[in-house]
Amino acid sequence: MNVSYEHRTLFRYEGPLDMQLLPQIVKSAEQLLIGEKVRTPLRRKIISILIELAQNVIHYGIHNHPLANPTISLTRGGDDIVLSISNPIHVSQELFLRTYIENLLSMSKDEQNALYQNVLTKSDYTDSGGAGLGILQVLIKSDNFSYKIEPLGQEHAYFTITATFHTNNS
Repeated sequence: MNVSYEHRTLFRYEGPLDMQLLPQIVKSAEQLLIGEKVRTPLRRKIISILIELAQNVIHYGIHNHPLANPTISLTRGGDDIVLSISNPIHVSQELFLRTYIENLLSMSKDEQNALYQNVLTKSDYTDSGGAGLGILQVLIKSDNFSYKIEPLGQEHAYFTITATFHTNNS
């Protein structure tokens, strides 16, 4: 039997985001992925990326922006699950993010994996608990990655990361 999935939203959250709310979002998203019969290894990969990106929003995003809130969405399009997370940022972060991401995108998968291993084994972790690996993890673990930064007034921008996961991969 062949099942066809149209493009549809599985989960969407828009609003303030903090560490108290994150477990509820994760639980809801995971239950929806279970309902979609997403294999356990892929489901764990998607959820780990959701957590990583949501923590980035909590730590680095602008809270209580009058024009935009953080947004998390999971959609299904055919054999793909698409995770998208957006949040307001200071325009001063835009150049760093663009440069950092474009540098990562210019690397081959092997170079990305080598950088990841190098940072894990040779870098100090920051006071916030990470080693600056969040976006790199998304690139390595997802089947497709994209980002955009859109103006949001003169002092802010809206930053979106989209990660696609193929459900039919073995």
